[in-house]
Amino acid sequence: MLVRVPTVPNELGSRRIIIVDESSATSALFLEAHSIFGFTSKEGCTVDDNIKTIPALLQLGIQSPTPVDWNGTSFRQWVGIEGENTKRNYISILALGWSYILSVRLLEMQGQGGAEMAYTQSIATGYKREAGDKIAGITVDIGDVDKDAARWWAAILAPGQGWKAIVSRNDDVVYLSPWSVCVEDEQRFDIAWGGTSSPSQDSVVSTPPSSKDAFELLSRFCLLHDLGSQCFVALATTLTFPTLNHYGIVATLPFPTNMRGRDEDNPVKLTAPDLVRMSEGLPYYMALSCNHNVIVSSLCGVFWEPRIPCNLVSPWLHPVMNEVPIMEEVINSEGRYHEILAIMCAIRRPKLSVLWLGAVTSGLAPIILNLVKGGTPPLDPNTFAWTGCPQSFMDLAGSGPYFQIEASGEKIQRADAWRLLFLPTVVEDDLHYENYPFAPWEPVGKTSVENCVARIRIHRFCSRHHLTYQHWAWHLEDGSTLVDQGLETVPAQNSFQEVTPGIETPASVTLPVVELPLVQEASRTASWEIFQWVTANGEGIPADELIYKDEWLRDESVSEVPSSPQDDATGSHIGQLSSSTISRGVLDGDEVISPKTTLGTTSSVQKVSIDSWFNGLNSEGEIE
Repeated sequence: MLVRVPTVPNELGSRRIIIVDESSATSALFLEAHSIFGFTSKEGCTVDDNIKTIPALLQLGIQSPTPVDWNGTSFRQWVGIEGENTKRNYISILALGWSYILSVRLLEMQGQGGAEMAYTQSIATGYKREAGDKIAGITVDIGDVDKDAARWWAAILAPGQGWKAIVSRNDDVVYLSPWSVCVEDEQRFDIAWGGTSSPSQDSVVSTPPSSKDAFELLSRFCLLHDLGSQCFVALATTLTFPTLNHYGIVATLPFPTNMRGRDEDNPVKLTAPDLVRMSEGLPYYMALSCNHNVIVSSLCGVFWEPRIPCNLVSPWLHPVMNEVPIMEEVINSEGRYHEILAIMCAIRRPKLSVLWLGAVTSGLAPIILNLVKGGTPPLDPNTFAWTGCPQSFMDLAGSGPYFQIEASGEKIQRADAWRLLFLPTVVEDDLHYENYPFAPWEPVGKTSVENCVARIRIHRFCSRHHLTYQHWAWHLEDGSTLVDQGLETVPAQNSFQEVTPGIETPASVTLPVVELPLVQEASRTASWEIFQWVTANGEGIPADELIYKDEWLRDESVSEVPSSPQDDATGSHIGQLSSSTISRGVLDGDEVISPKTTLGTTSSVQKVSIDSWFNGLNSEGEIE
């Protein structure tokens, strides 16, 4: 999951307070930074030494903790991996422990005057476990620990806020760690241990453990109960907490199950070296987690397919968004759809498998699905470099020469033209391409050299270029910058095939035989937004390109995306055909973007199955 991710710096960073909710005047604290992108394959190109700087903000502090409840319906029963103990599900407990560890680690690295980690008066009820005692109900056995360890667990499993991590105080405004949580649920935990004394509310003055000591306590708990993969998924779950806070969403965790004490004879699947590696990677995971743009872009990017153009987004998403949820085994099992979704996404992007498991466990998945369904999920240019997983056609270099001679003149694929527009330019041309296009799906068709602006024509005879991530730079408090090359210094591959290793895909999935109407809103919106990136940035509309007169692209209201009726009176739209269809006839269409004029007439129609969604499309744009 981690490739070129930077580490949260030990040096104090430059901070900025930003209002994140004007209605409530809620603000958040951010660290300032930027990333640097440069060229590859730039031999003989006049755009030789130019770089592209992309400013960034990473969340450092929040005003209100993320609410947590135990209403999560996915992964209530942990599936585990082969040979792993699945008798209990402690992911939620571990996630609360991780939230403390990440919070205190942030204070150790970025805490200023007023920064503080302290216990509150809220604690979990506890009792000393005597030899031979059986653990029942919702009592958590924390092992043979001393009173300081017992006090820590009493804070971690406390109702409300058992601890408070203050990153900064500014004009009477307190900013908490972005992983701060508040348990808002009537169900309570008890803790049991074999030790010397009991924690109490009087011990609020006790010194909370450091991140290193807290990690030791959590590690011992994992080894005590042989929690195996749950430890990693719990960390991924905690990494989504700042994103949930950003969207104002409650973290709905599954209530811990089957707590029957320790299994003395269980083989240990989680080893000390595994835990050491996790500890060493925490500053990198923290940076990833603090950038909610990258978290959301990574999760949404799993649904992107490189050979699906903007006008075919709806049929591509239709099976997983509309047909899988109505499978009998999904309808009859609460939370099963999101569990299946996590496995499917893990198969499509193995590097993000644990993050997707965490997003489903924390309750973030519905937000991701809503963003994807709209056809224009958020994009962050740093995501590909940080995770090694492309999320947009802009992340890939493409292949072959840019321009080709055809009977109608010299042409360039619009996808390549869009890529060139985002490159640094030599001469100021009053065009504004500072951000990624508004959708990850490539534009359809080609455009002529005469309709290309200078910043495209300048690469007319160049070899294939690619804008690649160079490094990250933190803005420090003293005005200097700290360059960070990231965890791995090897650039992410710009070929889609090289970053999606082949894995064993599941057997064919049988979907219900139900003809569902195919709503074209995602395709329509994606097409509008990807072309708007060009028209809104100063180029205008080429008079001789009929594609801009298509009903999906006509700019009739200027400020609004054209609305699409649910029922097409002409009966010629793709939504009127059988569910889940993709037409090859419009993949390279040059004059028509809405598929109504070709589908159902001369074009061959293909079925999009779940197997196809796992395997993607081949080089010819056909379903494999």
